[in-house]
Amino acid sequence: MFKTNPVSLQELLNKAHNGQIQLPDFQRGWVWDDCRIKGLLASISRGFPVGAVLTLGARGAVRFKARLVQGVDLDSAPDASEFLLDGQQRLTSLYQALRHSGPVEVHKHGKKTRRWYYIDMKEATAGNGDHENAIVSVPDNKIGTRNFSKDVLDLSCPEREYEQHMFPAKLLFDMAPTWQLKYIQYWNNRGGDQHTGDPVQFYKEFTERVIQSFHQYQLPVIQLDKATPKEAVCTVFEKVNTSGVSLTVFELVTASFAAESEGFSLRDDWAKRREKMHLNFGGVLQGIDGMNFLQAVTLLKTQEDRMEAMKNGQDANRAPPISCKKRDILSLRLEHYCAWADRVESGFRHAAKFLLSEYVYGRHNVPYNTQLVPLAALYVHLGRELDPASAKEKLARWYWSGIFGEAYGGAIETRYSEDLAQVTEYIRGGSEPSRIEQASFLPERLLTLRTRKSAAYKGVHALLMKKSARDWNNGSKLDLLTYLNENIDIHHVFPVAWCKRKKISSGVYNSVINKTPLSARTNKMLGGDGPSVYLKQLVKVTGDDERLRRVLATHLIEMEHMKTNNFSDFFVERGESLLRLIGEAIGRELGGGEGVFLAAVERASGGEPEEAEPEYSPYGEFSPADDGAGVGS
Repeated sequence: MFKTNPVSLQELLNKAHNGQIQLPDFQRGWVWDDCRIKGLLASISRGFPVGAVLTLGARGAVRFKARLVQGVDLDSAPDASEFLLDGQQRLTSLYQALRHSGPVEVHKHGKKTRRWYYIDMKEATAGNGDHENAIVSVPDNKIGTRNFSKDVLDLSCPEREYEQHMFPAKLLFDMAPTWQLKYIQYWNNRGGDQHTGDPVQFYKEFTERVIQSFHQYQLPVIQLDKATPKEAVCTVFEKVNTSGVSLTVFELVTASFAAESEGFSLRDDWAKRREKMHLNFGGVLQGIDGMNFLQAVTLLKTQEDRMEAMKNGQDANRAPPISCKKRDILSLRLEHYCAWADRVESGFRHAAKFLLSEYVYGRHNVPYNTQLVPLAALYVHLGRELDPASAKEKLARWYWSGIFGEAYGGAIETRYSEDLAQVTEYIRGGSEPSRIEQASFLPERLLTLRTRKSAAYKGVHALLMKKSARDWNNGSKLDLLTYLNENIDIHHVFPVAWCKRKKISSGVYNSVINKTPLSARTNKMLGGDGPSVYLKQLVKVTGDDERLRRVLATHLIEMEHMKTNNFSDFFVERGESLLRLIGEAIGRELGGGEGVFLAAVERASGGEPEEAEPEYSPYGEFSPADDGAGVGS
């Protein structure tokens, strides 16, 4: 599938110059700066390695829209024989500095500028010469300064170059016979230079020590043959690329689609869809990226292929599977994407509406962006079948089971295909899907839900609002309108300052059991006092003790525990209530938490505050993180 060969630098530059080597469409622009180019040239002059180059044979299994290496100017570009996958920045820098006829456009001190590159012949041939200092660049007008000095360096005409022993890097592979003869003639006419001696001997020494270094220089080239499949191209690129920019599946598909139709850009198409999706639905789709979109398209395309195969009599065990793994996405054709893209966009819109109906508001409160992929696919596949209340209840049970079973935090492509098939069957009256059957939630887990890094933490937040939780200040229902207008977030019930004064462990008072959704205005009223103090203020605002009791009950909080600052009873009772709330959402009875919560409070009270433990996960790792959400206070 591949071979590694040393290839001369000159041959690589010639291939770029003739259009034999070109760049695939996904490659970013050329961005190197002046210092890096000088360092690159200095390394080659000393025969130091500068990294490998990765190429792919063209006109094979992987097709790209191609473009010439920056600086190459051809009247009619030929079909590429090789694609440059890795090494673009280095090869482009070398091409522009050594082979391109004009100055090099680079970044210097954060600004774009055009530079010419020279080799200081005296510095490069000195016994203790510094090769870094031997590489000199000057502005477009060829009048600049020497490295790290204020001395004017005027190379605006060939005579100035000869006089100052500055060899143009552009001539390294030209052997520069004209420049060589005129340089020697220039110094012969002046009786030679006392520092360099005989010009013929000096130029010979420069040729042997510098010019030949460039002519003999070879780079290791990893050549993937044209039969290499797309999935392998992606994997190999990720392993060997040195640019720090990974070749994503989305970028590879973008380039493949561009090769199928020159007028189509997947990147631009997704940008338009993303803008429409991200601006609506309170931001809940802002975590969806192009890869998620392609996964949903691929799920539906492979499902269609499977259904068609079975319709034609193929056995279910032999029919192609529903899948959206890397190789499946890379097998997508542009026609497949175009056939499904609008429907998938609509599916994500319906998925967003479903989230809002479950009181999941805002990007940072979405438990799993990944779970929206099968959810969107289900809306495309089932359509109006999800309209009845019974279907919505089943869909909600699957959704919450995935969140509290913490099922979408790892490698989840296989779960996507299971969800599409199993939830479809479930909606149509079949057995429960794996996500519901396998969902479990232990009381201990509530103790370790402390930040938005956990999907289950966000899930508790949403379920409390879905339970008709109301704002403590004005009694408003915490719906989408209130969320947007009142800056609703999750805040401590027993304030942090009060808990610290009572020497309650942070690992306990930061638990979701001691948190609830409140408006920023209400949270400000609570301050750092105990509940017995701030409840009096809230009663003055609401004007009715009983009304406040009912509002607190919508948050599963018993007012009597608040009046007496009884953190222990509050914590145990609310923990049990939250367990029941989660159990209702996933459709099973959860209990046994009283002893767990009481033991946690007893361990955490009266001692020195302790550091919070890492987020626990039933899968043995930290709790699956979302897209970098902040943490409510």
